[in-house]
Amino acid sequence: MLTTTIDTQRLRLRRYQPEDLEPYWEIGHSDYEIIRWLTGASWPAQRSELNAVADFALNANPLTDTFPFAIEHNGLLIGGVDVQKPGDLNEFPELPTIGYWLSQKAQGHGLMLEACVAALHWGFARDACDTFAARVFATNYPSQKLLKKLGFEPVGVCIRYSKSLQQDVENIIMHLPRDRFEALHGDAHVMMGAAL
Repeated sequence: MLTTTIDTQRLRLRRYQPEDLEPYWEIGHSDYEIIRWLTGASWPAQRSELNAVADFALNANPLTDTFPFAIEHNGLLIGGVDVQKPGDLNEFPELPTIGYWLSQKAQGHGLMLEACVAALHWGFARDACDTFAARVFATNYPSQKLLKKLGFEPVGVCIRYSKSLQQDVENIIMHLPRDRFEALHGDAHVMMGAAL
């Protein structure tokens, strides 16, 4: 059975719960410094968009859907990481992708790297794929640095419309071959072990 809860050294990745809605709004969805880096969210923040995201998150099928993990630290929601099914990138429609966000207060402590390593182990094991992809704003240097620590490397660029910035934004497309990820962070099946 595929787990929807992953414990790391400092974090718990788990399915979103109804009680996450208000913290999600406060630390993520209504924070411009978070939303400005995400293409799909409007600014000013809209509760209707958050409600749609929450409805999907609460009902996502981990076997077949894009699966959003809530990131919990010391019992509190601090962010999220999505293992996205293939199709998010028009340029590489066959590849699954990863997306993430982290509250401002939780940044700078290596927590996002820890969460993404766990989510990618889960994703590689679930999707039995050879490569993950990601898309990051060309000006989002901290996120690019994170992706490089995970083992991602740039392979191209694309343009996406940002709802929050209300303009087209250049994005860098990055790829993470499974063998490179596992050389850096361990074998996905071994790391997930009994969790699958």
